[in-house]
Amino acid sequence: MAGKKKSSTQPDAAMQAATLKRFERAQAACHAVISAFDGFETDGGFEAREPAYKYAQMCRVYAKKLRNSKVLSSADFDIAVGLCTAARRALHLLDAELVFAGLPQAEALQAMAPLAYGVLDDNFKLGGPNSKRPRPF
Repeated sequence: MAGKKKSSTQPDAAMQAATLKRFERAQAACHAVISAFDGFETDGGFEAREPAYKYAQMCRVYAKKLRNSKVLSSADFDIAVGLCTAARRALHLLDAELVFAGLPQAEALQAMAPLAYGVLDDNFKLGGPNSKRPRPF
């Protein structure tokens, strides 16, 4: 009987580590988005900005779908992508240039935007060079 070749565990370990880091970034982005939008709403930032408010509400809907507010699997990552997509749309409705000058919680919104865009970029990169996934920008 011929011996079975053992597959190298290094690529699997590296892939698993990259996946875990992607999940951690997605989880951090989800928490930042919800926190920033909660503060923005508390300060009255969504007054007279109904479309942006609706997208922020969609972020909350996606956040409730995450088990214990954690990104632990590919399905959770897909939920995080949906949350970040809604956040991106809300941010663009608030300020297309992502400056947020004169808006309450401007610093929190500016800090949250790159995190959300990072998750969308990670999602795009998962598809490889010929990705059919939506571009993040």
